[in-house]
Amino acid sequence: MRALALAAAIGLSLAIAPAYAQNATAPAAGGENVNVTPEQLALAQDVVDLTESAQSFDDILPRIAAQVQNVFTRNNPSIAREVEDVVLQVALEFAPRRVDLAKTIQQVWARRFTTEELQEMKAFFESDTGRKFVELTPSITALSVGAARQWEQELSEQMLEEARKRLVAAGAL
Repeated sequence: MRALALAAAIGLSLAIAPAYAQNATAPAAGGENVNVTPEQLALAQDVVDLTESAQSFDDILPRIAAQVQNVFTRNNPSIAREVEDVVLQVALEFAPRRVDLAKTIQQVWARRFTTEELQEMKAFFESDTGRKFVELTPSITALSVGAARQWEQELSEQMLEEARKRLVAAGAL
């Protein structure tokens, strides 16, 4: 129930984020395309939404709440219920702050892409291929990372073995 309340508060914050983010004036991050237009901001938000780029940050507040709760209950488990209530209340009060992150993310995109580029990206991510790209990106990334780790492990073992052979042949081992 408490997690559901926190999720609902975050969802509400995200639902209103685009409206607030369009008026964002965050400091330049890297200095690219510093003068962004309202159209760029709106397009940037569309692209962020279409690519689901900001979803990975949705677990920040619940994760912090759990950590804070653990800090207080670790040393005094008898107050766990009170701590849970207070931390949930504070987390719900902090949920609207998610809009600040949405504004920053929107600025990051708007400052790095022109209006034309954002329009092209929006068109792509609205297409069937773009939607498929977004849908498959998490699994493709996970599979790619897994393949890279496996390759690294195999290469490491082969390099160790080859170096050992050569050191033995040279009489160093």
